[in-house]
Amino acid sequence: MHGTENRRGRRTTPRGAWGLGALVAAMLLASSFPANAAPAAAPQAQPASAAQATAVREPECIQPGNARLNPRFYWRNVFGARLGEGVIHESSSPNPFGGRIAPGSTFTFRWRPETTRNPVGAQYHIHRVNLASIMAVAQVESVTGPGSLSGTTLSVQETPPHKLGDTAVRFRIRPGTEGRTATLSSADHSLTTRWLFADINNVWENTGSISFTVASRASLGCDSSSILG
Repeated sequence: MHGTENRRGRRTTPRGAWGLGALVAAMLLASSFPANAAPAAAPQAQPASAAQATAVREPECIQPGNARLNPRFYWRNVFGARLGEGVIHESSSPNPFGGRIAPGSTFTFRWRPETTRNPVGAQYHIHRVNLASIMAVAQVESVTGPGSLSGTTLSVQETPPHKLGDTAVRFRIRPGTEGRTATLSSADHSLTTRWLFADINNVWENTGSISFTVASRASLGCDSSSILG
């Protein structure tokens, strides 16, 4: 009997120890939660440090102009009668042509050829504009729309009666180009028309050119301001 009770006593003693140990472990685990919660809040401070690390760009610095080109074109027969005509719609926002723009500033050139009256039998027209003068002082950041840029030539195919949308080219003026001038003229435009099984040439109705000058931010008074009026 005594031996049995002693054996039972010895068996109950480890159970009590295990129960006490589990209770102590649970208390230690619970007390560790506040310490673990503090590092979890640390990532909230990351956006602030990332924002501080982001480089702040200088504001746009442009003295806008109001120069426009919009060359018109037409076809004529051997008797001088017009067979068809159209216009190249061109605009910039903001418009540096006729004005001045500082390095680092951007503008968007929009280009849309439109044949308002097609020569009978015309299958398609391929319009081109050479942007070499502008690209000598500005880098192309994006081209959107139906046109495509190959080298310095922007081109698009117009197939009657389908009408084209705007092709937009975003430019950023290169550093170190102060004092240089960029020009866009009617001579930079060309057009090839496929008529039946041959190509026919067009005639440009109006000629001219527009330009802008790259100037320093200081000369434009843009040390602490944005686009000038």
